[in-house]
Amino acid sequence: MFRKTIDYLTYILEWIANACFVGAVLLVVISVVFRPLKIPAPWSDEGACWLFIWTTFLSAAIALKRNLHIRIDVLLLKLPPKLKGGFLCFLDLLCLPFCIGLIYGSYQMIQASLHMRSAVLEIPMISYYLPLFIGFAIMAVYLTISVLDFILIKPKKSEGR
Repeated sequence: MFRKTIDYLTYILEWIANACFVGAVLLVVISVVFRPLKIPAPWSDEGACWLFIWTTFLSAAIALKRNLHIRIDVLLLKLPPKLKGGFLCFLDLLCLPFCIGLIYGSYQMIQASLHMRSAVLEIPMISYYLPLFIGFAIMAVYLTISVLDFILIKPKKSEGR
């Protein structure tokens, strides 16, 4: 049940990230089209920036779940197959405190921006920092699940050979 909930959450996040990306691209296109026409559109630039922030941090969490982040795997390729899982678990354990620190830092930024608004669209600045908090919180959940899977789910004997 928990895994299905996490998978469903990931599915929703992916749709939100895709919608934000498409929106950001459309706003940039609008800005580019309006520029030679001498029509000022600062709202399109600010909106594109806002949507790009949401796209970035939600997509980073999804990429972590799918193991799509870039890594230098020279050491990983030289390890025997039995040690690779432990090494990947160790890397997840190293990333977890980093994500927790970023969750704390983004929470502080949210607290500091409670009464601030953006310059053009007057969007609450919380919405600029909220994707950091959400993205890193979801990354921490994914990392925790990965570590618990390694610790609690024993590989079958046939998988090790």
